[in-house]
Amino acid sequence: MPKNLSRIQTVVIVMMENRSFDHLLGYLGLPDSGYPQAARIEGIQHANLYYAHAPYPPRPITSAVIDPDPPHEREDIAIQINSLAGPMQGFVESYRRHYPDRDVGRVMEYCPKGYLNVIDFLARNGTICDNWFACLPASTLPNRLMATAGYAMVDHTPDNYLSDLKDTFEESKQDLLYDWLERHNRSWRIYHSGSPFFMGVPRMLARYESDVASHNYFRPIEYLIDDFRNDDLPEVVFVEPLYQDDPRRGSVQATDDHAPASLYGGQRFLKIVHEALRANPSVWERLVAIITYDEHGSFFDHVLPPPVPTAPPEGSGWQGASFETLGVRVPAIVVSPFVQPGSLFEGVLDHTSILKFLGNLYGPASFSAVVDARQVGNLGDVLDDTLLSESAPLPGLPPIP
Repeated sequence: MPKNLSRIQTVVIVMMENRSFDHLLGYLGLPDSGYPQAARIEGIQHANLYYAHAPYPPRPITSAVIDPDPPHEREDIAIQINSLAGPMQGFVESYRRHYPDRDVGRVMEYCPKGYLNVIDFLARNGTICDNWFACLPASTLPNRLMATAGYAMVDHTPDNYLSDLKDTFEESKQDLLYDWLERHNRSWRIYHSGSPFFMGVPRMLARYESDVASHNYFRPIEYLIDDFRNDDLPEVVFVEPLYQDDPRRGSVQATDDHAPASLYGGQRFLKIVHEALRANPSVWERLVAIITYDEHGSFFDHVLPPPVPTAPPEGSGWQGASFETLGVRVPAIVVSPFVQPGSLFEGVLDHTSILKFLGNLYGPASFSAVVDARQVGNLGDVLDDTLLSESAPLPGLPPIP
């Protein structure tokens, strides 16, 4: 029976950069984490066993900054997943091939309890999805295109991708979620900390430039908390951090968690997001917020990606063959009055699970045939049927950490 989604009026999407589940949230599975579902989480307690005899087993993080950034194109990830040492045993090997004189064990580090207070708080007041994978075992741009269209016309991330995408693919062939929402008469807005991710797409740049005075579609993140407080929101809210690769960033610290950016910058950004989510009780009672990461950034994870294939779309610029699996597992937390705080969802999901959910919520029960065909679950599966009931009392606002 389909879920009753009638109480949901606002969807908030936050996509950070380049961290794996084991690296960022795996500690919640340890016995001393205090997480209600710790024993069920596929986390560090299992990774420690899996890598027990490896030269570089998992270890607590030694610094919030890792520099240089671990390479994470599809060739690098193929080594990580399919190493001669065994499945998911190639993270150190991959990093060493590029930087043999560095501490290659850094990619096997994880954040312990108490290291990242904001994301820990969000996890304890939401639902953790411990089988959420990147769509592709590839880098940033292909995964973000999958997340915003259900398909990607490229399988690599080119240089200068945040400032110029017109040469990456023929624009008329690559749809985006914003286009889909407008075709279905649904409102959307991007709150940006720097350059919006798809600013380099010519039609998005033109929309941004025509919106400078009105701020209908693009607003600086400084507006976010007040807009939640005043209930001045569209149906779909995108909140974007300041990207490490933003050509206009200058010397300002990035907040997207993309190495070599410090993880502490991402915590400051997520604190703003959390304060917005709890700014207005009437808004809280109708929203679903998802916080996830586009791909794993070459940090370790012990769970082998499921065999969900993705073929190159017709006319694409892919440089390789089809992908035979999903990408590596990434952190994902659903924060909403429609989930039980401190709960765990164990079904297989990827970024297109959000598109499936939006198709049910706003479309003719479907986002697209391509998305429907993907062998992953629907974000709506995470939501609690009892809490979705129109007569059920909803949990109050989560407190300020």
